[in-house]
Amino acid sequence: MTDSPQHLLVLGATGPTGRHLVEQALASGQRVTACVRDPAKLDLEHARLDIVQGDILDADSLAAAFGDKIDAVACTVGMFHKQPDTSLSDGTRNIVDQMNKLGISRIVVVSSLGAGDSRGQGNLLARAIQRFILREVLNDKTRQEQLLSKSGLDWTVFRPPQLTDDPAVRNDVVLWTGKPPRGRMTWKVSRATVARYVLEALQTGAHSRAAVNMSEPA
Repeated sequence: MTDSPQHLLVLGATGPTGRHLVEQALASGQRVTACVRDPAKLDLEHARLDIVQGDILDADSLAAAFGDKIDAVACTVGMFHKQPDTSLSDGTRNIVDQMNKLGISRIVVVSSLGAGDSRGQGNLLARAIQRFILREVLNDKTRQEQLLSKSGLDWTVFRPPQLTDDPAVRNDVVLWTGKPPRGRMTWKVSRATVARYVLEALQTGAHSRAAVNMSEPA
């Protein structure tokens, strides 16, 4: 187990999962820098929260967001597109470059079920969404994961299936790598719960260099 990081950089903090992560990190005693494209969209105030304007596709603004005191990074950025696009993987390359430049090793990223070796997993609805709606999104998330695996960083990827707005934070989520385990699952997980697992991984170093699939049990 590693020491709990004292200062987290959260990328994608205005998204629903990112906001949960910021709130949970502050509640656990962490200092947080939230990097957002539009600071007006994050209506939070806290003595241990800094909100900075930045974009993972803009290397200069990203460097400014990192500053010189970040201990670990969480990326909850999501980009939806129907046509081939490399924005997420391009932005991830900027993140990796900045972390390597500053000597920061720990990063936890929220991807999606259907990326990488989880492609085709899930129930009928999940597989249909992967194939017909999120195909190009998942292609770019797969490229993102490949960049992380070759980065030399201490990375963790979480791959939730369908995300829900249930405010409950669960501790009984099914986690697996490779093929899905036996047993019934909902193939859903709440954003608040995903944030909880991301924060735990940042604080403890759990699931180092692993892409972890997840679902709430049925």
